[in-house]
Amino acid sequence: MFQSKLRKEYPYLCTPIVGTTSEELLDELEIVKEKGPDMIEWRVDYFQEIQDFERVAEVANAIKKVTPGTPLLFTIRSVAEGGNPTPLSPAEIVGLLSYICKHSCIDIIDYEIANPEEDTLHLRKVSRECGKSLILSYHDFTKTPSEDQLLQILKKAESLEADIAKIAVMPNSYSDVIRLLDITEQANRLIKIPVATMSMNGLGTVSRMIGWIFGSAIVFTVGAKSSAPGQVPIEKVREIIKTIKEYQ
Repeated sequence: MFQSKLRKEYPYLCTPIVGTTSEELLDELEIVKEKGPDMIEWRVDYFQEIQDFERVAEVANAIKKVTPGTPLLFTIRSVAEGGNPTPLSPAEIVGLLSYICKHSCIDIIDYEIANPEEDTLHLRKVSRECGKSLILSYHDFTKTPSEDQLLQILKKAESLEADIAKIAVMPNSYSDVIRLLDITEQANRLIKIPVATMSMNGLGTVSRMIGWIFGSAIVFTVGAKSSAPGQVPIEKVREIIKTIKEYQ
């Protein structure tokens, strides 16, 4: 499961690929793999053939073949949480995630915690039976919720047996960024699963650079193309982490 795929020393540097065709994806992958990410996220909401489940599984396996030793995260981000529009209904998204667990070499699926609980529990069951890990995620592109709200989201992800809980929020001030970092530290004391947290946009960039100090297990970085506002190139994040660790 997810924890077994992580090395013991955080953070885990993840880079997205966002091509609309298999050719674009594999071209991106050639750039990304040279940068040595710890994880690759395929943002499938950008893929033009997303309705063809067999084709999606075929491309997932092709991606995995190019980077066999790197965990592959499979994400269909909704428009409501910052994703690219797709023709899939909510039920079809559950169907595709289930299909990909059963018929591809992906390692991890992402599912938004705002979705109906019965769908989440279904995907937890399917992913576990197939030996895949589950990230339950939450995104707010307008604000940073209160400490209590953020902590409750992370606790809910744990109660639904996620392998990791992810939160990405939009800051409107530096105090919002500080609140996000504080919640990250609290979560590492209060819940038993890893968390990945980030503040977005320019104000939140610092959270992507130092969030791991507070306990964020994954840093989403730019390899070839960005998938969210405020992401930093993987080379720069790696350099910052190395510098900080030298003086810890």
